[in-house]
Amino acid sequence: MLRKKSGGQARSVRLQAALSDVGSGVVDRRTFLRRSGLTAGGIAVAASAVGVGRVQKAAAAGAATGAKVEIKKSICTHCSVGCTVIAEVQSGVWIGQEPGFDSPFNLGAHCAKGAAVREHAHGERRLKYPMKLSGGKWVKMSWDEAINEVGDKLKAIREKSGPDSVYWLGSAKHSNEQAYLFRKFAAFWGTNNVDHQARICHSTTVAGVANTWGYGAMTNSYNDIQKSKSIFLIGGNPAEAHPVSLQFLLKAKEQNNAPLIVCDPRFTRTAAHASEYVRFRPGTDVALIWGILWHIFENGWEDKEYIRKRVWGMDNVREEVKKWTPEETERVTGVPGTQLRRVAQTLATHKPGTLIWCMGGTQHTTGNANVRAYSILQLALGNVGVAGGGTNI
Repeated sequence: MLRKKSGGQARSVRLQAALSDVGSGVVDRRTFLRRSGLTAGGIAVAASAVGVGRVQKAAAAGAATGAKVEIKKSICTHCSVGCTVIAEVQSGVWIGQEPGFDSPFNLGAHCAKGAAVREHAHGERRLKYPMKLSGGKWVKMSWDEAINEVGDKLKAIREKSGPDSVYWLGSAKHSNEQAYLFRKFAAFWGTNNVDHQARICHSTTVAGVANTWGYGAMTNSYNDIQKSKSIFLIGGNPAEAHPVSLQFLLKAKEQNNAPLIVCDPRFTRTAAHASEYVRFRPGTDVALIWGILWHIFENGWEDKEYIRKRVWGMDNVREEVKKWTPEETERVTGVPGTQLRRVAQTLATHKPGTLIWCMGGTQHTTGNANVRAYSILQLALGNVGVAGGGTNI
């Protein structure tokens, strides 16, 4: 640790000076830091002297030292984005990975889950055989023992309470084939009590979008966001939850000078990137969207020709929106009318624009209505069916 000298020459050896006040009963902050630094340095010097602590490259388990390393391009298995993973394989063992820099999806980056995808198969902490909690301790058991024990208990439950007494829940980690087999397994068991994680978290989106324009999915790809002239994000925090997709938002913001509008009750890390942050009360999504539409209709900012050619029922929406004056909207959502007018004008003058929502919008008792309101806003602006527009989920 560096110490300020009062003159051109040190008055004593640093180690001696540092230890000179050990016997005193009072240790001030400066003395504590000085001692800590010297202690750490002393340990490092001692370790190097005896050869302890030298960093050496560790060979992956099962890999032959000196064997040729092969590079294999693969796909991350975590979610639907399909990020490219460049795997380093030595003697048939996956020893390392890098994100694909030529990938049009992850653009040379990984989220935390993607960066750890190798650990799922080769991690030291991965569970590699069945374990049973017995007497407060986990005990290893064979696969045959585990399958027989679970199977016997399931059969006992079915005999006592019937096949509908068991609920079978699949996972978004299942492939199409695995999901098919899982559904068949439940049918052979004798029940329709089988479900899927994605059905639970996305059912509001599927129903809301399908009831608006007939197809229950997002309309545009991630790459299409780069063509957007404005971005409206509600109920999502990709800076933390989906950093790969955030790259596309930030790219559009920079190269297209696209305003990024983030609506969230909480100031998130994504909101920190926003051109306009809208804080509103939780659960008032529909009122917020209707409040924006009030300004759009009031000022004639809607895409009239698009609505005339491609939208049915917008007159009914217009009548409902009339009730949501700036005063009423502010009373319900807490957002000032002046800010919503600015948001509405930004969306109307920066087209095509994309609208993105996530679990913050769908996981409500009114989640279906939220999704329909988001979609209707895009129809009013003429942002559906165009490059750089649409909805992303």
